[in-house]
Amino acid sequence: MSDLDADIVQSLLDQENGGIRLVLVDEVDSTNSRLMMLAREGVPSGYCLVARHQTAGRGRQGRRWRSDRTGSLTFSLLWRFNHRTARELAGIPLAVSLSLLQALEEHLGITDLALKWPNDLLRQGRKIAGTLVEIADTLPQPAAVIGIGLNVSLREDVSDSISNPAFDLRDSSGGFPSRNLVLAAILKKLPLMLNQFDRQGFAPFRDAWLARSIHLNRSIRLSLPNHRIEIGECAGLTDEGALLLRQGEHLTPYHTGDVSLRLT
Repeated sequence: MSDLDADIVQSLLDQENGGIRLVLVDEVDSTNSRLMMLAREGVPSGYCLVARHQTAGRGRQGRRWRSDRTGSLTFSLLWRFNHRTARELAGIPLAVSLSLLQALEEHLGITDLALKWPNDLLRQGRKIAGTLVEIADTLPQPAAVIGIGLNVSLREDVSDSISNPAFDLRDSSGGFPSRNLVLAAILKKLPLMLNQFDRQGFAPFRDAWLARSIHLNRSIRLSLPNHRIEIGECAGLTDEGALLLRQGEHLTPYHTGDVSLRLT
């Protein structure tokens, strides 16, 4: 697996992606935590912090994100919004996961990908990536710190330490794409999505997201942050990205929670 090289990635980006400022560090506690501090200090939109190794990588709800120096991509991108308020950015994690899927398919030919609400990318039913979006309500406009953790090549010992089944980007012959190519593909796609989101919100992405959903129209178990469990049918998404749970004749939107397929 080739080492990450910021100059190679920058050279792979198109002219229209010139707004991406790529900063590669050898080690950091958390790219999101570090970039949140930099966002408040005024670093520009498009600042992308990439780490070869994270010592305290974070996922949703304070979970730890496991990664390794040679086979993972861990980075965070700062994006400032001109037309959205902080409250209108709730759908960003879903739009990011959709863009991630599209980048891997269109630029790298990765197959068997699906989406799991609200922020997971699956391959062959196993998690290969997650996103953590944190909003910095900075002035004069809000900013999103978009953290992405992606398994490019997953070592067996790392896989064994992850509680949920995980997978990576290996091809049928057991080979892996260059992390430089993977990172460049993602950074080509994300700015296009983020600019459209700034203009139109999540609604234009909703149908494309649902078309790749692993749980649409299926019986699911929704675990809420207050430890309550709701069981019903996933009936879709609102235009803001909330999950619609159908229970009998009732349709309820949920903005947070963990989804698992209900075994019947």
